[in-house]
Amino acid sequence: MELTPQFSAASRPDRTSAGNPVWLDALRLLLGVFLLIKGLSFLDHSTDVYYLLSQQQPWADLKKTSLFVSFFHIVGGLMIATGTLTRLALMCQLPILLGAVLLVNSQNGFNLANTELWTSLLVLLLCLMFMIVGPGRYSVDNKVFRQTK
Repeated sequence: MELTPQFSAASRPDRTSAGNPVWLDALRLLLGVFLLIKGLSFLDHSTDVYYLLSQQQPWADLKKTSLFVSFFHIVGGLMIATGTLTRLALMCQLPILLGAVLLVNSQNGFNLANTELWTSLLVLLLCLMFMIVGPGRYSVDNKVFRQTK
């Protein structure tokens, strides 16, 4: 029994995110628009966001956190929606979403009635998925950084 690979690396086609189905591009666009709207909502209700963060004792001194969260959601949402430096924008979203899932929304418990928790968890999972599969065919990343042969 031979342990060498059946196909050589030279014979395998390169896998890029340009081969992703179009519905994944639409899902990435919707994720970006959702984050953009959420960032604008945080700007509109910044005192509520600060109140939620002040419930956590270690976070009580961070008065500008709601502004930073809003900024990263707005800019990151635009970058994700257009597919511009998508993985960088997704990496910037991960700490915010982890904080939303683990610190803020878990206070109400892990039940089905806590819709904010499930929304944050779904957005976190979508961000992780797009970190793996890439931005897709209809993105600025694909048009600018793809090498033509």
